[in-house]
Order: sequence, then C-alpha cells, then structure tokens
Amino acid sequence: MSKALYQSRTLKAQDQLSLHYLLWPNIHSQQCTVLLHGFTNNSHIFDTAAQNLQALMSVYCLDFRGHGDSDWDDEEKYHHDQLEEDLALFLQQLPFQKIHLVGHSLGARVAMLLLGRNDTLKQRIKSFTIIDTGPEVRAVGVNKVREDAENTPTEFPDIPSYQQYLSSIYILSEPAELQKMAEHGLKTVNGKLSPKTDPAFTRALWKPDSNNGNSGDLKFPLNEELWQSLASIHCPTLVLKGQASAILGKRIAEKMVNDIIPNATFETISRAGHALMVDNPSEFSDTLKRFIKSNT
Repeated sequence: MSKALYQSRTLKAQDQLSLHYLLWPNIHSQQCTVLLHGFTNNSHIFDTAAQNLQALMSVYCLDFRGHGDSDWDDEEKYHHDQLEEDLALFLQQLPFQKIHLVGHSLGARVAMLLLGRNDTLKQRIKSFTIIDTGPEVRAVGVNKVREDAENTPTEFPDIPSYQQYLSSIYILSEPAELQKMAEHGLKTVNGKLSPKTDPAFTRALWKPDSNNGNSGDLKFPLNEELWQSLASIHCPTLVLKGQASAILGKRIAEKMVNDIIPNATFETISRAGHALMVDNPSEFSDTLKRFIKSNT
C-alpha cells in the first residue's frame, strides 16, 4: 500500500499530549468518516477499510492516547472520560458538518459516550457504526483481551517476531493484515523494539485484582450510561458482529438493534472474530462502505 495515499498528522489534547491521526483525503466530498480503533490497536488497523472508503469521502483514523503514534500519558489518564474528551476535541476541529462515525470495541464505547453527552457534536453525526461491542460484553471475551494485554512481551527482536506473536492472538486474521499490524505496531524504546500501546493502559482500565472478566471489571464500567446513550442516537446506526466473536453476544446485539437504538440495523461478518477488519477485511470494508454510502 502506498504511503502517499494518506497523511500523518497530529493535534494537541487539552493537556498538551500529542494525538496522532491519519488522513485519507478526498477533496471532492463535503463529508468525512472517522474510524476509532480498539484497545491495544492503532489507526493502521483500518488501512484496508480507509483506502476503500476514500473513494467516497475523506477518512480520518485517530490514535487514542497511549496507542499507536500518540503520546503516552505519564499521569495514566487512560479512562473512558478522558478518551471521550480527546475525541470531542478531535471532532470539533474537523472541517466537516457531516461526519460518519465508526468505532471498534473500546473506540465504539467512547463514541457512544460522546453521542450521549455532546448534543452539539451529535448533530454533525450522519451515521454511526458500532463494531463488535455493546454496553455489556461477554465475560470470556473480555477476560481473554485482558490476559493477552497483560502477557504481551515488552520487547521483540524484530518485526517478523512480533508478527508471529500477533498470529497467536489474532488467529483468524489474514497474513497480509497481520504483517501490516506488525509493521505499524512497534516503536523503538531505549534502543529496543516495543509495542506501541502503553502497558499502563491495562492497569488504568481494569480494577486491580478483579477476575470476573466482564465489563463490570472495568474501573469505569459506565454500562447504564452507555445504554442511555444508545437510546438517544437517532442517526442511522449499524451494529456489526463477528460470526465467531467472543465479545458481543447475540442477545445483547439484538437488544441494541431491536429494543434500544431507534434507527438501527444488524449485520454479521462471516469468518471473523472480534477483529473484523483484519479477520475478513474484504467483507468488512464492503459492508461498511455500503452502509455509509447509503446514508450520504
């Protein structure tokens, strides 16, 4: 993939941390899509989808603090409230009045909070896509995510070694997607290659010594507020679930779509677990593009 297709940019958060994002520009559209990654991932996990969507409009991919090429936070402010504040600042500076918001896992939960709290920004959201998460998630999946994060080595000898490690975590992912994840997932710290996600993010997100493995294990569960936020969303909303997901249960997905969100549809991505965009990038990208195009 040619790096000329996107631009790498930064902006300052309110506490002056540098937040990194990618821009895939399209000068012919007056709308944009914003893609938000999940825990331990970064903006490049959406490279295939972003390139596909660029034919429709400009695409932005934000790295949350402590992830990707954004700064690590020495004060470890890695909670939902802080991420929601960062996202609000990011959306406010975009030169578009019509925004298609897409969030995966943690990114979707942060977006839900913003839509429930910020009426001004909510008016600019043209559509919302929730990727494989909800206000409540399955205990077995959350516990696996936490264990993987806690057990990740702090350094790797080279990129192929990191790719081999990722293949043991993302067992359904396509090799080309794993290679991109590995290429963009390491940075040099004290002369050694280390994962870009701050290890402190895990400590900040979960309660110490809690092992229930569910969303109530988080320091800031916010489950009830998330349900209320979903009920307040009136733009077209797409809930996507991986066919083999251990995170989003069918019961919760159906409740979100049928009982809570006023204008929602539900689709399942085949041959995919939680990481839909790398497990089945073609079907995921086509489904997302079709939904966004239908709401432009």
